[in-house]
Amino acid sequence: MQGNGKLTLPGLLVIVGVVGILVIVLVPTLVTSPRATNRTICMSNLSSINKALIIYRGENNGAWPWIANVTSDWSDVPVATDRNRDPFKDPNAPGERSITSLMFLLVRMNQSPGMFRCPSDKTSMVDLAPKAGTDDGDVLEGEYYWDFANRRNVSFSWQGPIWKAGRFAQGIDSAEPEAIIVADMSPKAVVPGWTAADVSKLSGRAVANQNSPNHKGKQNNVLRVAGYVQPQKRPDVGVDKDNIYTASGDPNAGSRAATSLDIRKHLSPRDTFLIGPVGGKPRPSAKSGQ
Repeated sequence: MQGNGKLTLPGLLVIVGVVGILVIVLVPTLVTSPRATNRTICMSNLSSINKALIIYRGENNGAWPWIANVTSDWSDVPVATDRNRDPFKDPNAPGERSITSLMFLLVRMNQSPGMFRCPSDKTSMVDLAPKAGTDDGDVLEGEYYWDFANRRNVSFSWQGPIWKAGRFAQGIDSAEPEAIIVADMSPKAVVPGWTAADVSKLSGRAVANQNSPNHKGKQNNVLRVAGYVQPQKRPDVGVDKDNIYTASGDPNAGSRAATSLDIRKHLSPRDTFLIGPVGGKPRPSAKSGQ
């Protein structure tokens, strides 16, 4: 550029070069920023769930959320099954329960149902009618339901109840600090025909296919019993490096090779087995909100 203010060719080339460098540096940041923001919000929601769990356990002698279930397998009961039925009113006939009914106990404590939604889960929506009488009108106004209205109200999977667990039959009141209680939704919940694989033998895209679909398989946000949230790149991050979306079948230790989707092989609190939410129509006995 000369002293008379005119732009010379070399000066123009310098400006073009600087602009080009800025584009190269800034455009990827602008493109990935919304995804990064969604992951941060997702982790924040898990932290909110942890705070709600602290309050719940403080009011329930240290116990984790628990509802008796007449079925032998929580893992296939759709969200909103027996949504109107009080499971504590008649302990001998508590009805069928979805795994999400355990999460909903936190909503019944006036916690926000929005904390169960991951913004990267594009089909998800906040349950705007957690109280009975606000959507189907057949229960007294102001009374809470016992489950979410729809699978889309929940973007996370919950630690599956331990199968025929003896002293754990009424839930647990303690667990190892590194155990995972909730994390991004299991692939099994939303990916048709998804099957588990031996993650220890996988890498790259194959590992991503075993991760939660919430963040396009790039990470699983997990909440550990100790109360902290972590982003994880692989699903084999249980207490014993077991796959958090499968059951190991070993009552003493997990395994990276754990690939069972059978809840009957979930025998120990060391074996993280995150399940749900389950979609589809509720069983005929249920009344579901919309």
